[in-house]
Amino acid sequence: MFVIFINENEEAIIERYGKFHKTLSTGVHFLIPFIEKIKGLKSPENHKKYINYGKIKKTQEIFHFPKDNRIFFAKDKSQLKIKADISYQIFDSYKAVYEVDYLFDALNQLCAGILQSRLLDAPESTNQVDYLKSLTETFLPTCNEYCQKWGIKILNFELKQITDTNGIRRNF
Repeated sequence: MFVIFINENEEAIIERYGKFHKTLSTGVHFLIPFIEKIKGLKSPENHKKYINYGKIKKTQEIFHFPKDNRIFFAKDKSQLKIKADISYQIFDSYKAVYEVDYLFDALNQLCAGILQSRLLDAPESTNQVDYLKSLTETFLPTCNEYCQKWGIKILNFELKQITDTNGIRRNF
């Protein structure tokens, strides 16, 4: 047997023979080696490693968006690079682990798709930077509609920087 310590505001998903067995909450727990193992969220940088040794934090965390050097296209065919912080909280560990294989890749794709769609739907004479600032109010309900299937809730979307085609940066 080996011992696992689960801190306050953490949970761990345990698999027995490769299938879901139970969710562990705060406390000291004993696992049977080779039969039971922890299944957690995969790291955004290395998909072979688990974040926090497989323990899932139930507190508010920050995800830096986008993970890649993605370029967003506006309706006037200008290109924008956006940097933002997304605050999220996991409310259902089981869904976060099993409903989507790579949670942070899915979150990145979802947010990028919503932003790109909203940029292309902007009125013609709109300043893209001002529009993006106002966009964050309508962004959260749309994003949370999809994220609830993954056991996650987006709490805040905060723009940090926008760089346009002329190389002009606007920090927030």
